[in-house]
Amino acid sequence: MAIKQLIEAPLVVVTNREPYVDERSNNGIRTIQKAGGVVSALDPLLQDIGGHWIAWGSGSADIEVSPGGKRQVPPEHPRYTLHRIMLNQEEIQGYYAKYSNQGLWPLSHMLIERAQFSRRAWQIYRNVNQKFAKRVSAVSPEGAWVFSHDYQLSLLPAFVRKSRPDVAIAHFWHIPWPPLTIFRLCPQHQEILRGLLGADVLGFQSELDVDNFLNAVERTLKVPVDRDTGMVTWQDRHVHVKSFPISVDFAAIQQLVETPRIRRWVRGIRRHIEHRDQILGISVDRADYTKGLLPRLDAIKEFYSLYPQYRERVTYLQVVVPSRTEVAEYRRFYDRVAKKTQEVNQLFATSSWTPIITLPHSIDRPRLMGLFRAADFAVVSSLVDGMNLVAKEFVAAQVDKRGVLLLSETTGAANELENEAFPINPLDPEGFANTLHEALSISADERAARISTMRAHLMKHTIYDWMEDIFLTLKMAAQSYV
Repeated sequence: MAIKQLIEAPLVVVTNREPYVDERSNNGIRTIQKAGGVVSALDPLLQDIGGHWIAWGSGSADIEVSPGGKRQVPPEHPRYTLHRIMLNQEEIQGYYAKYSNQGLWPLSHMLIERAQFSRRAWQIYRNVNQKFAKRVSAVSPEGAWVFSHDYQLSLLPAFVRKSRPDVAIAHFWHIPWPPLTIFRLCPQHQEILRGLLGADVLGFQSELDVDNFLNAVERTLKVPVDRDTGMVTWQDRHVHVKSFPISVDFAAIQQLVETPRIRRWVRGIRRHIEHRDQILGISVDRADYTKGLLPRLDAIKEFYSLYPQYRERVTYLQVVVPSRTEVAEYRRFYDRVAKKTQEVNQLFATSSWTPIITLPHSIDRPRLMGLFRAADFAVVSSLVDGMNLVAKEFVAAQVDKRGVLLLSETTGAANELENEAFPINPLDPEGFANTLHEALSISADERAARISTMRAHLMKHTIYDWMEDIFLTLKMAAQSYV
């Protein structure tokens, strides 16, 4: 791996969620490896080079198997140290449920009417960030590279910088960065900017996010910003601010859908679909209001109304995974999605056909990629999304080149895939329905050409290229302190 040669210092990864979780079950304690783009890329890297991973220990058996908060992972062949930050119920509520997910998350997605901030939640959020930073400072070897992530840990770079000026820090913000008029609604917006500017490298998903961040720094903190280079001069240092669009492990997905088990499973699905002269659509989302689930159901309803020829032909499979169930608003939202799905099915279902099939739980990764391979179309209709890797996973899994992608124009993925995907406005149900009709009407050759172009792009822009770009920038930053 070329990335291995890039890293010239011990590596310390910091995330909110951990790569391995220990859970109690009826059969004892079992260790679960978590899925996700960052985990799937960084876990093999740390297994290869060693290092440290610091994260919230959220598993029911995490304390039991982590003496001193440390766990060697992977359990069967330990290669690096996982450091678990243990949080009590008040910390989980204040830091995670309230400030992060009821404050920063909706505000960053520009859903200002949903954002809620409280001074108490802020204080807990700040204290938890300090707790993470103390562990980073304690375990980081001299001159280490720290790679921290996302909105839950926005204050961590400055805290680490204060106690460990010898380390180099890259922080990646995975979600959108809102315009200043919206960001200012966060009562602690200046503290968050100062926290992030403790990093040497700040990464965002798109150039628009970078521009919004630089605008906030320039106008709020009144510090010099070089727009051409993305450089912020802060406390006698240069902070490199840059767009690093995250991606997927293209080769691993392709290999996964070509395994004998998944090939057989896909063939079985396709035989069933083709025998019944069906068209299969799919979407995969957490039950989160930013993903556009309710407007999408309005569009599906409009589609069956405007194009009755597709009734009993197009079956739409929606995977809706319950999310953040400790937050009451998310539980209510999931119930609304279930109710609206039932309403659409009642309108159009027949004795032998149900238009919308819901899987209310996650699917193991091999079968999920198999579903992407088997599907005729996929829908990603987020209201706002930093990137949305589902879109890229669908494209990577489409080795048979039969599928079309309907992609919200307000996702980061649209910046890369919009010319070959079918663009949709998630708040225009009739336009959405018309676009779906158009997508289903194109020839097999056009479908293959569109998906081939997107696949060629992803083959050249993988998650490893994402990491390499970040580490190259961090290497340069570490060598150029003022």
